[in-house]
Amino acid sequence: MAEIYVSPCIGSKMSTKRKTMVRQRNFCDDSLRLEALTHKSYHYENPSTGPHNERLEFLGDSIVSFVVANYLHGRFPHFKEGQLTLLRANLVCKKKLAQFALQLGLDKDIRLGVGALRDGGRGSEKVLEDAFEAYIGAVFLDSGSSMSEVQKFMEPLLAPAVDELTHYSPNSTSVLKQKLFQQDNNNIQLQMAIADQILNSDLQDPINKLQTWSQRRGMGIPVYKPNDELNAVFSVGVFINGKCYGLGQARNKKDAKKEAAINALKHVTINGQNNELTPFKNELQPSNISSKHYGNSTQSFLIKMILILKNPLEYSDLQCGSTR
Repeated sequence: MAEIYVSPCIGSKMSTKRKTMVRQRNFCDDSLRLEALTHKSYHYENPSTGPHNERLEFLGDSIVSFVVANYLHGRFPHFKEGQLTLLRANLVCKKKLAQFALQLGLDKDIRLGVGALRDGGRGSEKVLEDAFEAYIGAVFLDSGSSMSEVQKFMEPLLAPAVDELTHYSPNSTSVLKQKLFQQDNNNIQLQMAIADQILNSDLQDPINKLQTWSQRRGMGIPVYKPNDELNAVFSVGVFINGKCYGLGQARNKKDAKKEAAINALKHVTINGQNNELTPFKNELQPSNISSKHYGNSTQSFLIKMILILKNPLEYSDLQCGSTR
């Protein structure tokens, strides 16, 4: 049976390379297109120009997830649920949706306020992700709420992205031979892929999720404190029982807290079997990782992941590549 080989979207900056352009939709109702491409910063500065894109983003978020799931279900009839889930997680993560927005050329058309433009909003992953989801919501409404039309529009984006993730060649006469990560408890690559799946697909409210996790174990409520050691607009650390388990940085306090909670939950995911937030145990320090136990490639991968988790700012430009 064919198997897939997924490269997780963890902690890397969006690639600045623009992939092959895909044609935008010729809207019947152009006001939907304008709404989808109007950031709230522009709306607040120009309220008479129409609504901003947050409502369409809300709609598009669910539509994108459904279309991706439906596309994968139809394209890979023999894949197991876990394989499909990993693929979907990589296709709906922030980085990938931002890349889709670039392929459509949405970055050139997004209407941003003066402040957002000054802060580089046109190249922001978050702005691009939101614009893409809003654009898909607009396509859905403009097509008369037709999911099939949305899937037809998205397939030129999805097909090459899936080919890249599965290393699939249309000219190949053999089935896919790439391996999904070996499913054993010691395999760090699988654990990181699962962590990525959870963080990008399921954690819509990481702050509450972390609080629930902590309180269920009698550890109290996580406390978020400013972290002056990081050179960022806003940076916070999340503390449980007086120990810091996650750091976050963003352009506002709300997003910084969310990022800190996500990083803490990433540690929970990786070390979930112990039901403890212990991401940096002595045996997992880079100097104590044995290549004999893990293998050279996994040793290198594990050290890199620990460094990213310990200092996401310093290593945020590491690109995620295929694990062989």
